[in-house]
Amino acid sequence: MSVGRPTVVVVGAGGAGLCVALEAASQGATVHLVEKQSTMGGMLRIANGEFSGAGSRRQAERGIEDSPERHWDEVRRISHDRVDPGLARMSVLRQGETVDWLESLGFQFHPDCPGLIHGHEVYDVPRTYWGVEQGHSVLQVLLPLVEEQVQAGRVVLHLSTRLRGLVREADAVVGVAVEDPEGSRELRGDAVVLATGGYDANIGLRNRFMPEHCADVLVGCLDHATGDGLVAAEEVGAAVSADGIFLPVMGMIPDPDRPQHAVDYRQAFVEMAPAYRTPHEIWVNRHGERFVAEDTRSPEQRERALIRQPGNLMHIVFDASVVREAPVSLIRNPADEWTPERFAESCRSSPWITRADSLEELARALDVPADALARNVADYNAAVRGEVVDALGRTTFPTALEEGPWYAITTVAASILSRDGLRAGTDLRVQDQQGEPIPGLYAVGEVLGNNVFAGDNYVGGMSITPAMTLGRLLGRALGAGAAEEQQ
Repeated sequence: MSVGRPTVVVVGAGGAGLCVALEAASQGATVHLVEKQSTMGGMLRIANGEFSGAGSRRQAERGIEDSPERHWDEVRRISHDRVDPGLARMSVLRQGETVDWLESLGFQFHPDCPGLIHGHEVYDVPRTYWGVEQGHSVLQVLLPLVEEQVQAGRVVLHLSTRLRGLVREADAVVGVAVEDPEGSRELRGDAVVLATGGYDANIGLRNRFMPEHCADVLVGCLDHATGDGLVAAEEVGAAVSADGIFLPVMGMIPDPDRPQHAVDYRQAFVEMAPAYRTPHEIWVNRHGERFVAEDTRSPEQRERALIRQPGNLMHIVFDASVVREAPVSLIRNPADEWTPERFAESCRSSPWITRADSLEELARALDVPADALARNVADYNAAVRGEVVDALGRTTFPTALEEGPWYAITTVAASILSRDGLRAGTDLRVQDQQGEPIPGLYAVGEVLGNNVFAGDNYVGGMSITPAMTLGRLLGRALGAGAAEEQQ
């Protein structure tokens, strides 16, 4: 680092990049914040924005006994002990501080926080938080702080500016080559931080890291997540993990206008978690066969079952009685505006829902074997009537399926979060193929890959919280000119 006021180039203005920029600027650094979109926020603009942390003031006020060490034990349990022990532990032990920091900034917590979230394997203790406006709640407290730093001249904001590569002198990264509406140029600094997020919108790059049988999964993230930082770092010799891990996000609806993309889940998704909606339907694969108990309380169980199915696809089959009697809509969105009445209308008109007068016609429309579908419906109805024990272990049977018209929603496994990423040590310096740090180059957030923080599973809050927590640590160290001393 140079003597005096350091200059830090941060590429990516999502949760990680914003926190790096804020802390570095507050320590006296000049920060160039580069964002290829026209606005800041990254995936927080569509994410639920759930974060986790133990030992927070909010837990204490509600009489919840918890500790960072207990949180760490649970992260190890849920991740099957496959997280990066250095980076993950460094984050988890400080995440309660991140929660308190957001609270001090006026973050608008949902009144149910801290709570237990059932979209992932559930913690033993309520330590997950979210805002009244999902990911936007995080941006509502971070963006004004960034604007203050911009006005003070400590952050120079470069929107609509794409990363084209890293600038290297000798063995060190000394800047970035970028392109904006006015042309190409270089931005140089004492340190370059890649906070560029994931690669899941780049299908070719994503599939490089996918198990071969998962190449057909839907893209569920925003289009900007194309892996620019990962590619640029690889070009200068950075090491990238290749763990072969994938777990899908379930309930995403194929977009009829964009092949291999999902409908934006802010508009609609299928509610899969029985903690939020009792399942009235059955799920069948392309062979017309059920493959998992639809009422399982384990998200991991149903996720792993889905990726074993042909094409990572399933059909949710139901009848007129479900449309009429289910008290909660099968299709949801984050604002929960899908009333049962709206769902009933969609069953009559939506391109997302297949309709048929008979079960045999539905099978033809879905291109599944009619005899298999009929047998699976009959076996399920026998279990509803108590004549047999359900072969898959389902125990919840609201109603038999026997009344036309018949309906199905086809849903395909989706990717929204990059599992692999750049290799880095606990100093967040990007490593080369030999495990040595590349001078001047750092990375934080999803560009590191979610496996670092969640192993081979999803772990509640272990995406955005490490991005913010480690982003703050890194920004503070770089701003003080002491990143190499960070432990």
